[in-house]
Amino acid sequence: MPMAKLAGETRSGLAAVLPSFATTTNPVDITAALLSNSGLFSDILPVLARDPAADAFLIGIPVSGQGYDVDAFTRDTAAFARQTGKPVVMAMPQPSIAAKFKAVGLPVFAAETDAIAALNQFLSHHELMQRTSTPRMPATIGRAGEPRMLNEAESLALLARYGVPVVEHRLCKSAGEAVEALEALGAPVVAKGCSADVVHKSELGVVRLGLTEPGQVRDTFADIERRLREAGMRFDGVIIAKMARGRRELMLGARVDPIFGPVVVVGDGGKYVEALPDVQLLLPPFDATEVQRALSRLRIAPLFAGVRGEPPLDVASFADAAVAIGTLMTDPSAGVVNLDLNPVLVGAAGERCVALDAVVYTLRGA
Repeated sequence: MPMAKLAGETRSGLAAVLPSFATTTNPVDITAALLSNSGLFSDILPVLARDPAADAFLIGIPVSGQGYDVDAFTRDTAAFARQTGKPVVMAMPQPSIAAKFKAVGLPVFAAETDAIAALNQFLSHHELMQRTSTPRMPATIGRAGEPRMLNEAESLALLARYGVPVVEHRLCKSAGEAVEALEALGAPVVAKGCSADVVHKSELGVVRLGLTEPGQVRDTFADIERRLREAGMRFDGVIIAKMARGRRELMLGARVDPIFGPVVVVGDGGKYVEALPDVQLLLPPFDATEVQRALSRLRIAPLFAGVRGEPPLDVASFADAAVAIGTLMTDPSAGVVNLDLNPVLVGAAGERCVALDAVVYTLRGA
C-alpha cells in the first residue's frame, strides 16, 4: 500500500483550513490546533476524500484529553466513512477514547501497525475477490468418467503446447532410436521408462542418469524395458532426455477441486516435496505478478534473490510457466483434472526454467 502523494489542489484545500504550522503533505498533521477548533476534523476529511489518490484512510489519535471534543471527532469520522464508502481504520491507544469510535462501528486498533496490517488484509482480500469474481470453470467439473493418466511423453507434449518449457527429449521405441537420440541431443543424457501405468519411475529402477556412450544407451534401453514388462506395466518406450542444468528445483501442480474449481500450486520441489512441503495456492485466472507474489511467501523465498554470492534465480520464467498451467487448467478442451511437474529446474536470471518430469491426468478420451 504505497503512501498517496496528495495533489496540489488537495494541499491548497488543506492549507486553507489548517493553521500555517500544520502539515499538508501525507501524512497530514492537524496538530494541537484541534484544542481551539474541533471542527477541523469535519473540515479536512472531505478535502482528502476528493483527492484522486485517496483510496483508504488511517486516522490516528495518539493522545486525547480535556479540551478535545472527542464526541465531535467520533461523529465527523463516522459520517465521513458512511458518505465516502472508503475503508477507514482508527489507531488510538487510550481505551476510553477508542470505545467511543468503536461504539459507532469504526474499526479501532491500539497501534498504528495493527491498523495498517488490518487495512492491508482487507484491501488484499477485496482485490482477490475482484480478480476471481468471474472465474473460468473448466468443462471437466461435473463430468462423469474415470481420469486416465498420460504417459510422460504425452504429458510433456501437452504441456509444451500450452507454453510450458519442457526438457528436450525423444521418445524411443527401440534401442537403435535411443542411440540416435543420444547423437541428436548430445551427451550426457537421461533415460527414463515411459509407461502410463507408472507414476514414480525411480522406485522401479527405470531412471538412469549421465549416459554418454551408445553401448550404455543400448544396455539401459533393454534393462528398462525388461523391468517394466516384468512388473506387469505397459511399455510405451524409453525417453531419452538432455541432461539439464539449473540452480533450484521447484514444483508446479494443479487439480480441479469439486468446490473451488481449478487450483494451481507452486512451491519448493525435489524428492522431499511431500516430507517438507513449502507451497502456495493460486486460483486461475492469474498473472505472473500474482505468481511472484505467491512465491515471495514461501519459506525458501530469500533464496530467489541469491545468497552467499549466488546469482538470483529466473523467477520470472517460472511465473510464466505457472500462468501457462493456469491457462491449461481452465481450458475445457484439454480436460485436465490433475497434474504434477516435479522438478521444474530453475536457472539463474536469464537462464529460464525447464520441466524435467510430468504426470498429467485427463478426462479426454476417458
